Amino acid sequence: MKKKKAILISASIMATLIMFVGCGEKSGEKEYNKAIDALNSGDLVRARTLLEKSIRKISGSAKKSTALNQLGIVLWDLGEAQAAAEAFSQSANLSEQISGANLNLGLALFQAGRSDEAEFALNNVLGEDPDNETAIAVLGLIELRKRNWTGATRELSKAANINPGNPAAQNALALAELHQSKNSQQSIKRLEQILAAFPEYAPAAYNLGAIYDQWLKNSSAAMDWYNQYLQLAGENGSHSLQAKQAITRLGGTAPTTGGGSSGSAIRKSDPLAAARYMKAGASMHAAQKYKEAVEEYRKALMEDPTLKTAYYNMGLAFYAEGNYTDAANACNSALNIDPSFSDARYMLSLSYAKLKKWNDADREASELSKTDPTRGNQMKKYISDSRKL
Repeated sequence: MKKKKAILISASIMATLIMFVGCGEKSGEKEYNKAIDALNSGDLVRARTLLEKSIRKISGSAKKSTALNQLGIVLWDLGEAQAAAEAFSQSANLSEQISGANLNLGLALFQAGRSDEAEFALNNVLGEDPDNETAIAVLGLIELRKRNWTGATRELSKAANINPGNPAAQNALALAELHQSKNSQQSIKRLEQILAAFPEYAPAAYNLGAIYDQWLKNSSAAMDWYNQYLQLAGENGSHSLQAKQAITRLGGTAPTTGGGSSGSAIRKSDPLAAARYMKAGASMHAAQKYKEAVEEYRKALMEDPTLKTAYYNMGLAFYAEGNYTDAANACNSALNIDPSFSDARYMLSLSYAKLKKWNDADREASELSKTDPTRGNQMKKYISDSRKL
């Protein structure tokens, strides 16, 4: 089972297994039970159709909430994060007692890049269950996404303390601590401890490769860890392409097959195709066709996931539309590829200021001042003036 699916379903396993009580003759119940049968047999498309039919027929709020929550899980498995978030939102609104729907809503919103809404939903979960480790961990990931290393370390430490046996929380905590303290050896120790306890947890191996590669400049050790990641994750791992590209860049030979999940060969990066999409995006951008520009930039990223300028240009397009949340997310993605990308950090700080997230805007302006003092100070003045309005 994929990690993403395991995280989601573990948060609402009871809702997944619920069958309506009764003879199954009430409106919508027959379709719901058939949907569960289809889901158990692996037919997600049929399960979705039957759940949607069931929801249209069901009259009771509690039962409709359960069906909507289940539909959200199916939509998530189909890769439709936005639609899943909508289903979970409707479920949570109909029945606040089903905390799993609120949690799933937060997870789906986070996956869809809607961090502010995800934070609100997850805090609702914590209002009912203050020690919900999944909600706390995802709040930590939101802070990690915002590059708020102190906040990320705080939340992820809470999650790790609640359940020290959760490798995902420990893995994310290692990254937050690395950026906060710049202590690579501390993070390496934590990641090695994760692999000692969970030998098949591939993300820890990838992050070890990245630390040796980007922080310690130890090519040999980096390639060893990247190769271990590929052996664990297989061809379809979430970072298999990046691991292969890193091995090639470091002078090694990336394996053509991996362990883990089987499947067709991983798609290769195509910089020339990416450049064509970037050019098309720039044309759309210049014509103020921002949605079309964003689609071209996304196509470029499909061809080359390491293309920081595609994320940056996407952020500019979102900003031009007044969509400051997605602009910030896009600029964050560019900075994840290159933390020294000052143009992206400038736009990130500006986007946060437009959202009136003053602390986040100040933090990014301070970071910008380290690499570009002139624009960093200009941004600090803009933030200070904007707060007075």
